Amino acid sequence: MFTIFLYRLLFLPIFLLTMPYYAYRMWKRGGYGKDFKFRLGMFKKLPKRKFGKRRLWIQAVSVGEVKALAKLIDLLANAGKYEIVLTTTTSTAYDLAKKLYGKKVLFVGLFPFDFLLCSRMAWDRIFPHVAILMESEIWPEHIWQASERGVPVILINARISDRTFPRYKLLRGLAEPILDKISSVISSDQISSERCIEMGISQSRIKIAGNMKFDSEIEKLTTAAELALRRELGFEKGDLILLGSSTWPGEEEMLLRALRKCKDLDGRWRLLLVPRHAERRAKVVDLLQSSKFAWHQRSKGGATVTVDVCLADTTGELQMLTSISEIAFVGKSLPPNGGGQSPLDAACCGVPIVYGNRMVNFRDACSSLERSKCAIKVKDSERAIAAIVTLAKDIDRRKALAKNLKEWHRSNCGASEFVCKKIQEIAFAENKAG
Repeated sequence: MFTIFLYRLLFLPIFLLTMPYYAYRMWKRGGYGKDFKFRLGMFKKLPKRKFGKRRLWIQAVSVGEVKALAKLIDLLANAGKYEIVLTTTTSTAYDLAKKLYGKKVLFVGLFPFDFLLCSRMAWDRIFPHVAILMESEIWPEHIWQASERGVPVILINARISDRTFPRYKLLRGLAEPILDKISSVISSDQISSERCIEMGISQSRIKIAGNMKFDSEIEKLTTAAELALRRELGFEKGDLILLGSSTWPGEEEMLLRALRKCKDLDGRWRLLLVPRHAERRAKVVDLLQSSKFAWHQRSKGGATVTVDVCLADTTGELQMLTSISEIAFVGKSLPPNGGGQSPLDAACCGVPIVYGNRMVNFRDACSSLERSKCAIKVKDSERAIAAIVTLAKDIDRRKALAKNLKEWHRSNCGASEFVCKKIQEIAFAENKAG
């Protein structure tokens, strides 16, 4: 009880202190004000729960987590046993969730602030049988509200990063009473499973299922659709595309240097830049203006001429853009950046991958990729350029990597089915509240 009392006591002053920073970020990204009432817990009153069905409240933070739910939501919806309420944190994820799942779930909303009044109001209106959190979504008030109502909490696709793990260890004494109220943890990898145990979660409540992101179906573009997309980007049918996937500062410069060398080998090479944060577009535009390359900015509309570089400063398109690429460099992996962005979009699309040696947030996946000869890890920018150029001039190597990636992806599918069975087991357990 002390932990939640302290959390409630500190939440409001910390929230007010940090609000200017987050308000600025929200303003830069835009769209945050849409349906803001949901963030206050002011959900519309949902229909009464149907007899024989279980209402699930699934929370997924952003676009990646929302897309990773595709297979699971299909399985749950097709079972005919569940009413699904899906909430997200970011405005882009909210828009995507409505687009993908609006007709498959009972309701799509925005996750309320984890403050007593907001959380309690949302709980009273949603009234779920089971609460499901995605990846590292450990919200103390939300979990406490579930416990007070006798509602089990499941953490699925659990991933504890190098950045968050030390915080949990430092605050283990305070965090453990909250973590103890999580009924089941379904981990995405061995490392996260071990970290959950170190954080104080009983090993008996933890299972490893693999990463649900492998189960996302890749929508293959028709020949006509791919050609239309290429022309929108400023590329032609025979162009060879080097992708900068979720890039961070410094990595765009490296990729421009790599492009110059690739074009010396074959003038058909083009660069498709997808920065991790679209609000960085102004800085990337400044860089492109000084690069002497012809370039196009996707957010301005379709290209009218052929260009060397396209800045895809949009959201929710990474998988589609990856699918038309020949080589992908995965961002946030070279100094001074660290942590890494997900290599899974490229892996699922069978696109040869290059990344730096700071992919700590995806250590298990990257180790597996490297063991299976599916990806190339480098130490610095110069070696990244060298690896990209080597792949650019060796089509047979690219084909071999693509083949290995497709086999690797196929062997790692199935996590969503495991999670679905676990949800059913818990949701229909005897003596459950409600």
